[in-house]
Amino acid sequence: MSAPAMESTSQAGRSPLVIYVFALSAFALGFTEFVTIGLVSDIAADLNVGVDRVGAAIAAYAIGATIGAPILTALAASWSRKHLLLAAMIVFTIGNFLVGLSGDLPSLLGARFGSGLGHGVFLAVASSAATRLVAPERAGSAVAVVFSGLTLALAFGVPIGTFLGGIWSWQTIFMGVAICGAIGVAGLALLMPNAKDGGEARDALHNLLALIDRRLLGAAFITVLAYTGSFCLFSYISPLLIEVTGMNAAWVSTMMLVYGVAAAIGNVAGGRMTDKLGPDRAVMIVLVGLAVVLAAMWSAVHSIPAMAGMVAALGALTYAAVPAMQARVIGIAGRQAPKALAAAAGLNIAGFNSGIALGSLLGGGVIGPFGLAATAIVGAVAAAAGIAVLMFQRRSSAK
Repeated sequence: MSAPAMESTSQAGRSPLVIYVFALSAFALGFTEFVTIGLVSDIAADLNVGVDRVGAAIAAYAIGATIGAPILTALAASWSRKHLLLAAMIVFTIGNFLVGLSGDLPSLLGARFGSGLGHGVFLAVASSAATRLVAPERAGSAVAVVFSGLTLALAFGVPIGTFLGGIWSWQTIFMGVAICGAIGVAGLALLMPNAKDGGEARDALHNLLALIDRRLLGAAFITVLAYTGSFCLFSYISPLLIEVTGMNAAWVSTMMLVYGVAAAIGNVAGGRMTDKLGPDRAVMIVLVGLAVVLAAMWSAVHSIPAMAGMVAALGALTYAAVPAMQARVIGIAGRQAPKALAAAAGLNIAGFNSGIALGSLLGGGVIGPFGLAATAIVGAVAAAAGIAVLMFQRRSSAK
Protein backbone atom coordinates (compact mmCIF):
# COMPACT_ATOMS: atom_id res chain seq x y z
CA MET A 1 0.00 0.00 0.00
CA SER A 2 1.31 3.45 -0.92
CA ALA A 3 2.05 6.08 1.71
CA PRO A 4 -0.80 8.37 0.64
CA ALA A 5 -3.24 5.48 0.77
CA MET A 6 -2.02 4.51 4.23
CA GLU A 7 -2.44 8.10 5.41
CA SER A 8 -5.98 8.23 4.04
CA THR A 9 -6.89 4.94 5.73
CA SER A 10 -5.33 6.08 9.00
CA GLN A 11 -7.24 9.34 8.88
CA ALA A 12 -10.49 7.56 8.13
CA GLY A 13 -9.87 5.23 11.08
CA ARG A 14 -9.23 8.05 13.51
CA SER A 15 -11.76 10.51 12.14
CA PRO A 16 -14.81 9.70 14.26
CA LEU A 17 -13.10 10.80 17.49
CA VAL A 18 -11.58 13.86 15.80
CA ILE A 19 -14.94 14.94 14.45
CA TYR A 20 -16.53 14.63 17.87
CA VAL A 21 -13.77 16.89 19.15
CA PHE A 22 -14.84 19.33 16.43
CA ALA A 23 -18.42 19.03 17.71
CA LEU A 24 -17.38 19.71 21.32
CA SER A 25 -15.42 22.74 20.17
CA ALA A 26 -18.37 23.94 18.09
CA PHE A 27 -20.59 23.57 21.16
CA ALA A 28 -18.24 25.85 23.12
CA LEU A 29 -18.23 28.35 20.25
CA GLY A 30 -22.01 28.45 20.01
CA PHE A 31 -22.47 28.54 23.76
CA THR A 32 -20.21 31.51 24.39
CA GLU A 33 -21.58 33.48 21.45
CA PHE A 34 -25.20 33.31 22.49
CA VAL A 35 -25.19 32.80 26.26
CA THR A 36 -24.38 36.49 26.58
CA ILE A 37 -27.86 37.26 25.27
CA GLY A 38 -29.44 35.54 28.26
CA LEU A 39 -26.97 37.19 30.66
CA VAL A 40 -27.29 40.78 29.39
CA SER A 41 -29.26 41.97 32.41
CA ASP A 42 -26.89 40.25 34.90
CA ILE A 43 -23.75 41.61 33.24
CA ALA A 44 -25.22 45.12 33.02
CA ALA A 45 -26.11 45.11 36.72
CA ASP A 46 -22.71 43.73 37.76
CA LEU A 47 -20.71 46.21 35.66
CA ASN A 48 -23.13 49.06 36.44
CA VAL A 49 -23.81 49.90 32.77
CA GLY A 50 -26.96 49.97 30.60
CA VAL A 51 -28.16 46.88 28.73
CA ASP A 52 -27.62 48.75 25.45
CA ARG A 53 -23.90 48.98 26.22
CA VAL A 54 -23.66 45.30 27.16
CA GLY A 55 -25.09 44.53 23.71
CA ALA A 56 -21.70 45.65 22.44
CA ALA A 57 -20.24 42.47 24.02
CA ILE A 58 -22.33 40.44 21.58
CA ALA A 59 -21.18 42.67 18.74
CA ALA A 60 -17.50 42.49 19.77
CA TYR A 61 -17.50 38.69 19.57
CA ALA A 62 -19.30 38.71 16.23
CA ILE A 63 -16.90 41.32 14.80
CA GLY A 64 -13.97 39.10 15.81
CA ALA A 65 -15.58 36.12 14.08
CA THR A 66 -16.29 38.27 11.03
CA ILE A 67 -12.61 39.15 10.69
CA GLY A 68 -11.34 35.70 11.60
CA ALA A 69 -13.51 33.59 9.30
CA PRO A 70 -12.51 34.88 5.85
CA ILE A 71 -9.43 37.05 6.37
CA LEU A 72 -7.34 35.10 8.90
CA THR A 73 -8.31 31.81 7.22
CA ALA A 74 -7.09 33.16 3.88
CA LEU A 75 -3.88 34.62 5.34
CA ALA A 76 -3.06 31.29 7.02
CA ALA A 77 -3.59 29.31 3.80
CA SER A 78 -0.09 27.82 4.02
CA TRP A 79 -0.71 26.37 7.51
CA SER A 80 -1.76 22.78 8.00
CA ARG A 81 -5.37 22.43 9.07
CA LYS A 82 -4.29 20.92 12.39
CA HIS A 83 -2.10 23.89 13.29
CA LEU A 84 -4.75 26.36 12.16
CA LEU A 85 -7.49 24.67 14.19
CA LEU A 86 -5.23 24.44 17.24
CA ALA A 87 -4.32 28.13 16.99
CA ALA A 88 -8.01 29.05 16.65
CA MET A 89 -9.05 27.07 19.72
CA ILE A 90 -6.15 28.36 21.82
CA VAL A 91 -7.11 31.96 21.01
CA PHE A 92 -10.76 31.16 21.76
CA THR A 93 -9.88 29.52 25.09
CA ILE A 94 -7.63 32.34 26.27
CA GLY A 95 -10.27 34.89 25.24
CA ASN A 96 -12.97 33.22 27.33
CA PHE A 97 -10.62 32.89 30.29
CA LEU A 98 -10.04 36.66 30.10
CA VAL A 99 -13.79 37.29 29.84
CA GLY A 100 -14.13 35.38 33.11
CA LEU A 101 -11.60 37.73 34.69
CA SER A 102 -13.23 40.90 33.34
CA GLY A 103 -14.24 43.50 35.88
CA ASP A 104 -15.20 46.33 33.54
CA LEU A 105 -16.78 46.78 30.11
CA PRO A 106 -13.62 47.64 28.08
CA SER A 107 -11.77 44.51 29.23
CA LEU A 108 -14.89 42.43 28.57
CA LEU A 109 -15.18 43.80 25.02
CA GLY A 110 -11.50 43.19 24.25
CA ALA A 111 -11.63 39.61 25.47
CA ARG A 112 -14.85 38.94 23.56
CA PHE A 113 -13.30 40.27 20.35
CA GLY A 114 -10.25 38.03 20.77
CA SER A 115 -12.28 34.89 21.40
CA GLY A 116 -14.42 35.76 18.37
CA LEU A 117 -11.33 35.68 16.14
CA GLY A 118 -10.80 32.05 17.09
CA HIS A 119 -14.48 31.24 16.49
CA GLY A 120 -14.39 32.50 12.91
CA VAL A 121 -11.27 30.61 11.91
CA PHE A 122 -12.36 27.37 13.57
CA LEU A 123 -15.76 27.13 11.88
CA ALA A 124 -14.39 28.11 8.47
CA VAL A 125 -11.76 25.35 8.59
CA ALA A 126 -13.44 22.58 10.62
CA SER A 127 -16.40 22.12 8.28
CA SER A 128 -14.16 21.55 5.25
CA ALA A 129 -11.60 19.52 7.25
CA ALA A 130 -14.31 17.13 8.47
CA THR A 131 -15.18 16.09 4.92
CA ARG A 132 -11.56 15.12 4.28
CA LEU A 133 -11.22 13.01 7.41
CA VAL A 134 -13.79 10.43 6.29
CA ALA A 135 -14.62 8.47 3.16
CA PRO A 136 -16.43 10.61 0.52
CA GLU A 137 -19.77 8.86 1.10
CA ARG A 138 -19.64 9.91 4.79
CA ALA A 139 -18.80 13.57 4.18
CA GLY A 140 -22.33 14.85 4.76
CA SER A 141 -22.66 12.99 8.03
CA ALA A 142 -19.29 14.32 9.19
CA VAL A 143 -20.34 17.93 8.63
CA ALA A 144 -23.66 17.25 10.35
CA VAL A 145 -21.81 15.99 13.45
CA VAL A 146 -19.63 19.12 13.54
CA PHE A 147 -22.57 21.49 13.36
CA SER A 148 -24.59 19.43 15.81
CA GLY A 149 -22.37 21.06 18.44
CA LEU A 150 -23.68 24.49 17.47
CA THR A 151 -27.26 23.21 17.38
CA LEU A 152 -26.97 21.64 20.83
CA ALA A 153 -25.41 24.83 22.20
CA LEU A 154 -28.32 26.84 20.92
CA ALA A 155 -31.07 24.41 21.90
CA PHE A 156 -29.78 23.42 25.34
CA GLY A 157 -26.52 25.11 26.27
CA VAL A 158 -27.80 28.68 26.13
CA PRO A 159 -30.97 28.18 28.21
CA ILE A 160 -28.98 26.09 30.70
CA GLY A 161 -26.35 28.83 30.84
CA THR A 162 -29.07 31.42 31.37
CA PHE A 163 -30.49 29.33 34.20
CA LEU A 164 -27.05 28.87 35.76
CA GLY A 165 -26.58 32.63 35.55
CA GLY A 166 -29.20 32.87 38.30
CA ILE A 167 -27.09 30.55 40.49
CA TRP A 168 -23.49 31.34 39.57
CA SER A 169 -21.79 34.51 38.45
CA TRP A 170 -21.57 35.17 34.72
CA GLN A 171 -17.75 35.09 35.06
CA THR A 172 -17.92 31.48 36.29
CA ILE A 173 -19.94 30.48 33.24
CA PHE A 174 -17.31 31.87 30.86
CA MET A 175 -14.58 30.10 32.84
CA GLY A 176 -16.50 26.89 32.19
CA VAL A 177 -16.46 27.66 28.46
CA ALA A 178 -12.69 28.13 28.67
CA ILE A 179 -12.38 24.66 30.20
CA CYS A 180 -14.38 23.19 27.28
CA GLY A 181 -12.07 25.04 24.90
CA ALA A 182 -9.01 23.59 26.63
CA ILE A 183 -10.45 20.07 26.27
CA GLY A 184 -10.95 20.81 22.57
CA VAL A 185 -7.31 21.90 22.25
CA ALA A 186 -6.10 18.69 23.88
CA GLY A 187 -8.33 16.57 21.66
CA LEU A 188 -7.13 18.27 18.50
CA ALA A 189 -3.49 17.92 19.53
CA LEU A 190 -3.88 14.18 20.15
CA LEU A 191 -6.27 13.12 17.39
CA MET A 192 -6.11 15.54 14.46
CA PRO A 193 -3.89 14.31 11.57
CA ASN A 194 -1.25 16.85 10.56
CA ALA A 195 -1.68 16.91 6.80
CA LYS A 196 -2.12 19.78 4.36
CA ASP A 197 -5.08 19.79 1.99
CA GLY A 198 -3.94 19.48 -1.60
CA GLY A 199 -7.35 20.32 -2.99
CA GLU A 200 -7.17 24.05 -2.31
CA ALA A 201 -4.79 26.86 -3.13
CA ARG A 202 -2.20 27.41 -0.41
CA ASP A 203 -1.37 30.93 -1.55
CA ALA A 204 -2.74 33.64 0.74
CA LEU A 205 -3.15 36.16 -2.10
CA HIS A 206 -5.25 33.73 -4.14
CA ASN A 207 -7.55 33.14 -1.19
CA LEU A 208 -7.81 36.85 -0.39
CA LEU A 209 -8.68 37.72 -3.99
CA ALA A 210 -11.49 35.16 -3.91
CA LEU A 211 -13.08 37.16 -1.10
CA ILE A 212 -13.68 40.20 -3.31
CA ASP A 213 -15.65 38.39 -6.01
CA ARG A 214 -18.77 40.52 -6.40
CA ARG A 215 -21.12 37.51 -6.61
CA LEU A 216 -19.77 36.03 -3.39
CA LEU A 217 -19.93 39.41 -1.67
CA GLY A 218 -23.49 39.90 -2.89
CA ALA A 219 -24.60 36.54 -1.52
CA ALA A 220 -22.92 37.21 1.83
CA PHE A 221 -24.56 40.67 1.97
CA ILE A 222 -28.00 39.03 2.03
CA THR A 223 -26.83 36.96 5.01
CA VAL A 224 -25.73 40.18 6.73
CA LEU A 225 -29.15 41.79 6.24
CA ALA A 226 -31.07 38.72 7.44
CA TYR A 227 -29.06 38.39 10.64
CA THR A 228 -29.05 42.13 11.24
CA GLY A 229 -32.83 41.97 11.25
CA SER A 230 -33.06 38.96 13.52
CA PHE A 231 -30.45 40.03 16.08
CA CYS A 232 -31.51 43.67 16.22
CA LEU A 233 -34.31 42.28 18.38
CA PHE A 234 -32.96 38.97 19.68
CA SER A 235 -29.85 40.53 21.22
CA TYR A 236 -32.21 42.28 23.64
CA ILE A 237 -34.87 39.59 23.97
CA SER A 238 -34.28 39.16 27.72
CA PRO A 239 -34.95 42.79 28.74
CA LEU A 240 -37.69 43.05 26.10
CA LEU A 241 -39.63 40.12 27.55
CA ILE A 242 -39.11 41.26 31.14
CA GLU A 243 -39.55 45.03 30.86
CA VAL A 244 -42.03 45.38 27.98
CA THR A 245 -43.95 42.12 27.68
CA GLY A 246 -44.12 41.74 31.45
CA MET A 247 -42.81 38.18 31.61
CA ASN A 248 -41.42 36.92 34.91
CA ALA A 249 -37.61 36.87 34.77
CA ALA A 250 -37.62 33.21 35.83
CA TRP A 251 -39.37 32.30 32.55
CA VAL A 252 -36.76 33.89 30.29
CA SER A 253 -34.53 30.80 30.36
CA THR A 254 -37.57 28.75 29.31
CA MET A 255 -38.14 31.10 26.37
CA MET A 256 -34.48 30.68 25.40
CA LEU A 257 -35.08 26.91 25.37
CA VAL A 258 -38.17 27.41 23.19
CA TYR A 259 -36.09 29.53 20.80
CA GLY A 260 -33.28 26.97 20.74
CA VAL A 261 -35.48 23.93 20.09
CA ALA A 262 -37.31 25.83 17.35
CA ALA A 263 -33.94 26.80 15.87
CA ALA A 264 -32.80 23.17 15.79
CA ILE A 265 -36.04 22.19 14.03
CA GLY A 266 -35.73 25.15 11.66
CA ASN A 267 -32.16 24.18 10.78
CA VAL A 268 -33.26 20.72 9.66
CA ALA A 269 -36.32 22.09 7.85
CA GLY A 270 -34.21 24.73 6.13
CA GLY A 271 -31.85 22.07 4.80
CA ARG A 272 -34.70 20.01 3.39
CA MET A 273 -36.36 23.09 1.93
CA THR A 274 -33.08 24.05 0.26
CA ASP A 275 -32.72 20.57 -1.26
CA LYS A 276 -36.30 20.62 -2.52
CA LEU A 277 -36.71 24.21 -3.72
CA GLY A 278 -33.16 25.36 -4.35
CA PRO A 279 -31.15 27.93 -2.38
CA ASP A 280 -32.63 31.05 -3.98
CA ARG A 281 -36.25 30.18 -3.27
CA ALA A 282 -35.43 28.90 0.20
CA VAL A 283 -33.60 32.12 1.09
CA MET A 284 -36.53 34.19 -0.21
CA ILE A 285 -39.03 32.25 1.93
CA VAL A 286 -36.86 32.73 5.03
CA LEU A 287 -36.45 36.47 4.43
CA VAL A 288 -40.17 37.01 3.93
CA GLY A 289 -40.88 35.00 7.07
CA LEU A 290 -38.40 37.03 9.13
CA ALA A 291 -39.86 40.33 7.95
CA VAL A 292 -43.41 39.22 8.79
CA VAL A 293 -42.55 37.75 12.21
CA LEU A 294 -40.48 40.75 13.32
CA ALA A 295 -43.23 43.17 12.29
CA ALA A 296 -45.79 41.03 14.13
CA MET A 297 -43.64 41.06 17.29
CA TRP A 298 -43.80 44.85 17.32
CA SER A 299 -47.59 44.77 17.41
CA ALA A 300 -47.82 41.81 19.83
CA VAL A 301 -45.08 42.86 22.23
CA HIS A 302 -47.44 43.24 25.22
CA SER A 303 -48.96 39.74 24.89
CA ILE A 304 -47.06 36.93 26.65
CA PRO A 305 -48.74 34.06 24.69
CA ALA A 306 -48.23 35.83 21.35
CA MET A 307 -44.59 36.62 22.12
CA ALA A 308 -43.93 33.00 23.11
CA GLY A 309 -45.13 31.87 19.69
CA MET A 310 -43.24 34.63 17.92
CA VAL A 311 -39.97 33.81 19.72
CA ALA A 312 -40.29 30.21 18.51
CA ALA A 313 -41.00 31.36 14.95
CA LEU A 314 -38.04 33.73 15.05
CA GLY A 315 -35.73 30.91 16.15
CA ALA A 316 -36.98 28.55 13.44
CA LEU A 317 -36.62 31.13 10.66
CA THR A 318 -33.25 32.46 11.80
CA TYR A 319 -31.68 29.00 11.66
CA ALA A 320 -33.58 27.76 8.62
CA ALA A 321 -31.53 30.49 6.94
CA VAL A 322 -28.21 28.79 7.76
CA PRO A 323 -28.27 25.85 5.29
CA ALA A 324 -30.06 27.89 2.62
CA MET A 325 -27.63 30.81 2.70
CA GLN A 326 -24.56 28.61 3.12
CA ALA A 327 -25.63 26.42 0.18
CA ARG A 328 -26.14 29.52 -1.95
CA VAL A 329 -22.67 30.90 -1.19
CA ILE A 330 -20.94 27.53 -1.63
CA GLY A 331 -22.71 26.99 -4.94
CA ILE A 332 -21.47 30.36 -6.20
CA ALA A 333 -17.98 29.66 -4.81
CA GLY A 334 -17.89 26.31 -6.63
CA ARG A 335 -18.27 28.21 -9.90
CA GLN A 336 -16.21 31.31 -9.12
CA ALA A 337 -13.49 30.21 -6.65
CA PRO A 338 -13.25 26.40 -6.56
CA LYS A 339 -9.73 26.43 -5.08
CA ALA A 340 -10.62 28.74 -2.21
CA LEU A 341 -13.69 27.07 -0.76
CA ALA A 342 -12.62 27.39 2.88
CA ALA A 343 -12.06 31.13 2.52
CA ALA A 344 -15.33 31.50 0.60
CA ALA A 345 -17.22 29.51 3.24
CA GLY A 346 -15.61 31.78 5.81
CA LEU A 347 -16.98 34.79 3.95
CA ASN A 348 -20.53 33.63 4.62
CA ILE A 349 -19.69 32.82 8.24
CA ALA A 350 -18.45 36.41 8.36
CA GLY A 351 -21.82 37.44 6.94
CA PHE A 352 -23.67 35.68 9.75
CA ASN A 353 -21.48 37.21 12.42
CA SER A 354 -21.31 40.71 10.99
CA GLY A 355 -25.11 40.63 10.81
CA ILE A 356 -25.21 39.64 14.49
CA ALA A 357 -22.78 42.46 15.30
CA LEU A 358 -24.62 45.06 13.25
CA GLY A 359 -27.98 43.94 14.62
CA SER A 360 -26.72 44.20 18.21
CA LEU A 361 -25.31 47.67 17.63
CA LEU A 362 -28.35 48.86 15.69
CA GLY A 363 -30.69 47.56 18.37
CA GLY A 364 -28.66 49.26 21.09
CA GLY A 365 -28.81 52.50 19.12
CA VAL A 366 -32.60 52.57 18.84
CA ILE A 367 -33.39 51.48 22.41
CA GLY A 368 -32.39 54.83 23.95
CA PRO A 369 -34.55 57.14 21.81
CA PHE A 370 -37.37 54.76 20.84
CA GLY A 371 -37.50 51.93 23.42
CA LEU A 372 -36.96 48.19 23.34
CA ALA A 373 -40.00 47.46 21.16
CA ALA A 374 -38.54 49.53 18.32
CA THR A 375 -35.95 46.79 17.73
CA ALA A 376 -38.70 44.67 16.16
CA ILE A 377 -39.71 47.16 13.49
CA VAL A 378 -36.11 48.09 12.66
CA GLY A 379 -35.31 44.39 12.33
CA ALA A 380 -38.26 43.91 9.98
CA VAL A 381 -36.96 46.73 7.75
CA ALA A 382 -33.53 45.05 7.56
CA ALA A 383 -35.12 41.73 6.52
CA ALA A 384 -37.21 43.55 3.92
CA ALA A 385 -34.01 45.10 2.56
CA GLY A 386 -32.63 41.57 2.18
CA ILE A 387 -35.69 40.65 0.08
CA ALA A 388 -35.06 43.63 -2.21
CA VAL A 389 -31.37 42.77 -2.64
CA LEU A 390 -32.11 39.11 -3.43
CA MET A 391 -34.71 40.11 -6.04
CA PHE A 392 -32.19 42.46 -7.64
CA GLN A 393 -29.50 39.74 -7.72
CA ARG A 394 -31.85 37.21 -9.26
CA ARG A 395 -32.91 39.63 -11.99
CA SER A 396 -29.27 40.51 -12.70
CA SER A 397 -28.21 36.85 -12.99
CA ALA A 398 -31.14 36.11 -15.30
CA LYS A 399 -29.95 38.66 -17.89
